[in-house]
Amino acid sequence: MTMKKILMALLSAITISPAMASNNVAPWGWATCSDEVGTTYTLNGGNFSDASTITLTARGGGQTDDAQIKQAIAKNDIIIFDGANGDFTIGETMKLSSTKNKTIIGINNARLCTKFFLTDEDNAYLAQQNLDGLSSTDQYTGTLPDGTTLTCDKRAFFTKKAVMELQYQKTGSYSLPNRSGIFHIETSSENIIIRNLSLIGPGAVDIDGADLITNQGKHVWIDHCTFADSQDGALDSKVCDWATYTYNHFYYTKRSYSHAYTCGCGWVSPDGAMVLHLTFANNIWGAGCMRRLPQADNCFIHLVNNYHNCPGNSVGMTINKYSRALVEGNYAAAGVNKPLDGSGTNRNVTAKDNSFSATSVGNEVIMPYPYTKIPATDVPAVLTGNEGAGATLGNDATYILSTIPVVSRGGATSTTLYYFVDGLVGTNSDGLSIVEFPDGATLLLNKSDKAWSNGTSIVADDEKYTSLKVSNGAENIFTAPDGKLVSSITFYSYINVKEENIDFTKYPEYGFRTSFWKKVGNLTFTATSDDVQILKSRDPENPDIATFKITPANIVSFTNTGEQVCFVMKVTYTEGATGVSTVRNSRPADNAYYTLQGVRVANPTKGIYIQNGRKVVIK
Repeated sequence: MTMKKILMALLSAITISPAMASNNVAPWGWATCSDEVGTTYTLNGGNFSDASTITLTARGGGQTDDAQIKQAIAKNDIIIFDGANGDFTIGETMKLSSTKNKTIIGINNARLCTKFFLTDEDNAYLAQQNLDGLSSTDQYTGTLPDGTTLTCDKRAFFTKKAVMELQYQKTGSYSLPNRSGIFHIETSSENIIIRNLSLIGPGAVDIDGADLITNQGKHVWIDHCTFADSQDGALDSKVCDWATYTYNHFYYTKRSYSHAYTCGCGWVSPDGAMVLHLTFANNIWGAGCMRRLPQADNCFIHLVNNYHNCPGNSVGMTINKYSRALVEGNYAAAGVNKPLDGSGTNRNVTAKDNSFSATSVGNEVIMPYPYTKIPATDVPAVLTGNEGAGATLGNDATYILSTIPVVSRGGATSTTLYYFVDGLVGTNSDGLSIVEFPDGATLLLNKSDKAWSNGTSIVADDEKYTSLKVSNGAENIFTAPDGKLVSSITFYSYINVKEENIDFTKYPEYGFRTSFWKKVGNLTFTATSDDVQILKSRDPENPDIATFKITPANIVSFTNTGEQVCFVMKVTYTEGATGVSTVRNSRPADNAYYTLQGVRVANPTKGIYIQNGRKVVIK
């Protein structure tokens, strides 16, 4: 054989061999746009050149992992879930509030699993109630076993009633475990990446429950994740914007009872008030998926190269009112009902190059960003092959992060962290009460004859946190981790006065002494200050909320006056080097004193200083 023929044979073999291209893609789609003409938004998910990274393993032994996950996300840029120690257990949906610039990935088959789940016996009991024969549209008003009066559709009401009865059999309480999800990304969150994770829910059941992920954030990319047995939606997009969902696998098992509705998008009120920009590409809707594959209203949505392999479903992709949709290159397996459907006014749907017949509606819809599309006939093989849909990117964190843009941190950025004190109160070498937080922050009670204790849990932004009872009038000193400056503190607090001690004769205005935060950082207040906030609430479920924007500092002291208060606090940091941080790390040999702002003091008087990298108090 001549050299030319050998070369041609090799070229022929290369041509006919199946492509082995990696599906470890970079962020793209609407998540990487900042407007409808496609202006680029750099979606890096906190993948900074100096990014802080933490690797988590499951606690095991029946313990939940919520607390360690919340702390890890709050203080790190990149969070790696390592499944080597087994599944992570999630007690209830974790809210990501004011969470920005974060990448969350999984390795070693990392699975985040809800603690509550439906058993075979539960599903058998539900089946006996003939719930499927009840209307899902007719409204019904009744009283649940816990005494709650509720109006909803008839099927949902009696499903909730049956689940409450099941919980009573197990726990002795008529509870409704409807917070059995994983993440709720709130509207204040932005630039979030979630990749290569398996999210395992409790089983679908119609109790107005939690989604595995609810996305209300901006510029969110969720890629190569597995979503199984969601209680309500698997991945719902509600008043979010600029999101891309790629290479995800949605499915349900026999754990699920009903309401296997995977991806609802929109629900904006009033219609036309907001448009969600969403890209769904290269996803599989597999076994058990019934509806919302996805379903959209009030959306500008791109559906490309998705695989619907859920024969016997009710309806597939559903484009409803006030939406613009480009639906192209999608593949529906045999037995999939209504691959593309929809109704309502103000609809523009362009359908082309799909494996099924579909009619376009209204004006042509195009996308402003670049993308690559494969033929619909190739979709099943690509999405079920190497690095196909689901958590298929392997166990190398470096590889999973390799396609995400690395950027300089640049100017100062803000991060927010809730500080709660469950089980963390101790004493230091001077006998002072101290709380040492996992991220390196501390809170010190600067009074030797007083001690802290825990109060009733306080509701802060819909989450419960264990509170701390302050020593009335004593100085509390919060020290941020190295390199961080506190720019604001929000206190959630209640007055610790019992009902029998309320005395309007002695204290005619409130029934107790006038209470307020007297000093916070560089701010001071009196009872008559124009901007003072008087603390009045005695209800931990509805605390007083007081926010103080202060001159950024590494160490912030605060005191209260009046009655004893119980509180938790939310700290907002401005990232960046500080004089204090430099002094604390360098440990100068001359025993010099520095103020909390990093200014050297030759002859220190009474107060708090930094010496040899440590905080000292001169009395």
